[in-house]
Parts: sequence; C-alpha cells; structure tokens
Amino acid sequence: MDFHADIYESDDGRIHMALRGDAVGTAEFADLEVFAQFVARCQEYIENSRHAKRIMESLDEHDRLSGNITSDASSDTSDDQGDH
Repeated sequence: MDFHADIYESDDGRIHMALRGDAVGTAEFADLEVFAQFVARCQEYIENSRHAKRIMESLDEHDRLSGNITSDASSDTSDDQGDH
C-alpha cells in the first residue's frame, strides 16, 4: 500500500488529516485528544484483526485436520464394508 498522510493543526485547534494514494479521504478532529482516540481505535482495530485472523487460521487448521481424520475413518469403514 502506498499512501501519504498530511496531518496539521489549524489555528482553532482542530486536527486535519488528508490521505492520498491507496488511501484517500479527509478527516477533521475537534482537538488533539479526539485525534489520539482515533489513533488508539485504529491500533485496537489492527490488533483485533490480527487476533481474528489467527483465530480463523486456527479454526481452518482444525477443520482441515478434522477433515483428514474423517476421510481416513470413511476409507476404513468402506474397506470394512467391502470385506463383508
């Protein structure tokens, strides 16, 4: 991802952010405290997304392993049925 962020404080204390490139948009924050809260929420989102990705990968691995066990059991069962 390639983007540029211009962030500046205006005379009235508002924080302005302009994004260009792969991320595009503008935002205006009431003050530095609100901007800091925004940054903290972005960090939380990133951490939660990473955590969610790890959980999904773990579930996918569990499903994959369960699928292998099930297919092995199915092949054993079909062999047993062929012997009868």
